[in-house]
Amino acid sequence: VDDANIVVAAGAGMATEQGIAMVQELAEVLGGAMGVSRKVVDAGLVSYEHQVGQTGKTVGPQLYIACGISGAIQHLAGMNESKYIVAINKDPEAPIFGICDYGIVGDLNDVIPAMIAKLTQKEVSI
Repeated sequence: VDDANIVVAAGAGMATEQGIAMVQELAEVLGGAMGVSRKVVDAGLVSYEHQVGQTGKTVGPQLYIACGISGAIQHLAGMNESKYIVAINKDPEAPIFGICDYGIVGDLNDVIPAMIAKLTQKEVSI
């Protein structure tokens, strides 16, 4: 995750085994790496070496996709050097939308599979 050009990161909104699997798949489809917030590491779902933030790694990829990350200042400290930031969150008031280049307000369980399907040219049914 340290020197990846694309990082797809999972936050508390994706802190389930299924959520992590979706984020990992999107990262793989894009040819990137998976990052996570501290809450995901604390939940025991992903190891520390993937943690982005003040108490984790600082990354500066060309593209950072924040999935279910609210935008806590501790996390932003680790990814704010990213060239382009895309945020996906169901809360339109999430602080991450204040710093992202592109924001998608929606349910991650709908948005991420649709992105994967489009990127792999699968049929999308929502």
